[in-house]
Amino acid sequence: MAYLQRASTHVSRQTVVPLAVTAGALLSILVISRSISSGRSKNAILSPRETLFPKLSEEEIAAVPYPPDAIPGGRDVDTPYGSIRVYEWGPEDGKKVVMLHGISTPSIALAALAHHLVEKGCRVLLMDFFGRGYSSSPKALPHDYRLYTSQLLLALASCRTPWTSFSLLGYSFGGAIAANFTAHFPHLVSNLILIAPGGLLRKSHTSWKTSMLYAQTSLLPATLVESMVGRRLWTGDAAARSIEPEPSSANEGKVAEKKVKWKRDSDAGSVRSGISSPSLYESSTSPLLLNHPASTVSKVVDWQIKHHRAFVPAFISSIQNTPVHGQQETWARIGARLEQQNLHPKDSEAQKMGMESGKVLLLLGARDEIVVAEEVSEDAQKVLGEANVVVRVLDAGHEVPIELVGECAEVIRRYLGLKKKGGKEGKEARKQKS
Repeated sequence: MAYLQRASTHVSRQTVVPLAVTAGALLSILVISRSISSGRSKNAILSPRETLFPKLSEEEIAAVPYPPDAIPGGRDVDTPYGSIRVYEWGPEDGKKVVMLHGISTPSIALAALAHHLVEKGCRVLLMDFFGRGYSSSPKALPHDYRLYTSQLLLALASCRTPWTSFSLLGYSFGGAIAANFTAHFPHLVSNLILIAPGGLLRKSHTSWKTSMLYAQTSLLPATLVESMVGRRLWTGDAAARSIEPEPSSANEGKVAEKKVKWKRDSDAGSVRSGISSPSLYESSTSPLLLNHPASTVSKVVDWQIKHHRAFVPAFISSIQNTPVHGQQETWARIGARLEQQNLHPKDSEAQKMGMESGKVLLLLGARDEIVVAEEVSEDAQKVLGEANVVVRVLDAGHEVPIELVGECAEVIRRYLGLKKKGGKEGKEARKQKS
């Protein structure tokens, strides 16, 4: 009997100890995972991928205006600032091009242009800025040039193949980021392509209402400002308007009176203006993806307002902390390096700090009422040097790379010196794995 009791005790210990250890391990894993999850939500405002998609079916996810698999080569990069959505695809030995989108619409806005460049033999990299699309947003940090520079460096660090030299393309707000990055990291940027860029916008186009609304020292509560900005950005089902900052009503007449004084790449007629002008809003309802009519600029912006908790705060913080005007000094640094490069063709260091073509490509819309072509062309040539910039004006509004994607791609192809039929073509290029 004593033997049986001892055996029973031994068996129960043999059973209980492993169970206790297993239970303890499971409890530890649970606590750690909750801690990690809590840490993520403490440090960052999560994207719809983490807050919305767990509640949706696969069919519902596929139907959103910006589907998670809309662009090839997608990955989510975990960083100390939160998760970043990055896309990378195209021939691994192709010319590398990093593409930065505007202030409101995430990478999907440049997806069609990216496909065109891949078809011309390029390898492209896009990322959703913090607080847009599928990127989360760090809490308690201003959305300034430093943050977006850090984000781009983190995205580059996540690549399997090294991106030690690349062409940098920035559209609108992304153009301001691209110019700032180039000024600080000239050895990384082999070519600079700025499409309807921010950075040199004239302050006269900012209305007093806009200045008050986005003032850093506003007396209005942050929640009220977010509500007002959200309503201002909201387009609704029946409306279609620009999602970039609106031109000042005080300047509409001035813009309308101006005529473009240089030869355009295509005949655009006179510059038009007005908040309801088709030239400003016409592409807001154009599909960004083939066979997916729900993916328009308007619907993507509305979807972010509804489902990305960081979108409106990130938009406000970007306007407050990443100025799209007054960046002459930063741009002048790029111009000075190009000047040295062109003056000293045999100086290896000057060549390294310059660009392959020795020039910046500036692509503008003749009917753009936000980045006024005549003004930005004049100001860019002043700070960069007339000989250091190539200006091309296309018959489009502000959304140049959406309205005239093929024309944009062809101008970029010529600037980059790509053969007309480079790399893998058509469907083959789109099948390239990241």
